[in-house]
Amino acid sequence: MKLFYPFMKYTFYVFALFSLVISCKNDFGSHNIEAFYFPLDKLEDGKVYEYQSVGNPNDPPMYWYYKSMKEGGHQYLLGTSYDTEFSPDQFVREERAANGMLLADFYMYEKDSTGKKMQLRANIEAANVFPFAVKEPAGVLLSSVHWQSLGDSARLSLVRNRQFDKDTTVSFKGKNLSAVKFLTRELVDQETEGHLELEYGGMEVYAKGIGLVYFKKNISEKWQMAYRLADVYDMKDFEEKFKTVLGQQ
Repeated sequence: MKLFYPFMKYTFYVFALFSLVISCKNDFGSHNIEAFYFPLDKLEDGKVYEYQSVGNPNDPPMYWYYKSMKEGGHQYLLGTSYDTEFSPDQFVREERAANGMLLADFYMYEKDSTGKKMQLRANIEAANVFPFAVKEPAGVLLSSVHWQSLGDSARLSLVRNRQFDKDTTVSFKGKNLSAVKFLTRELVDQETEGHLELEYGGMEVYAKGIGLVYFKKNISEKWQMAYRLADVYDMKDFEEKFKTVLGQQ
């Protein structure tokens, strides 16, 4: 399936397609996929998701701590990713809306001149993360954030298009699970005196009752990043296994 168009030229078209997704939520033929996203009602005590590289043994593992919470009549998903030293390097807060998940906060962590990690808040220009209902032809969801780098004052932007592709199945810890596959396209832009742009395609797979279990980014012909969910831990079990204490947002 050919799916994406140049990012900036077709921004209005992307928003139009997203509106189509929302309007089709209760139409005949729509497909409810909320159960395939991270299970908010089961994450109130928090879980650590361990992702291992596929095909590139030298790529380090990724760890994400997910926790849901309710506040002011709204339900949120908080996610913190950690580097190889178990120090936070990204934090997101997503809000559950009637038709999907929306990005409410996005933070990056960068080291200052002393080596201390500092939190940088990104501006959110488009907040769409995950739809709860899809219909053929599937619309494209747009998310876009930008922030200012500490080191060289560069302006960094991340734009992501996400589009439902098909139902599928996936194996996790010896069990075959129902899943949904999304196609993605991302644009990373670094602006200093000029622009350095990197655009690439990829895919994501979400398993029912678990959330994201696999993702791939085709950075270039020679560089493909792929990760698969290896395990899910309670925080206590994770910290005992890895002999560490995870700092949280």
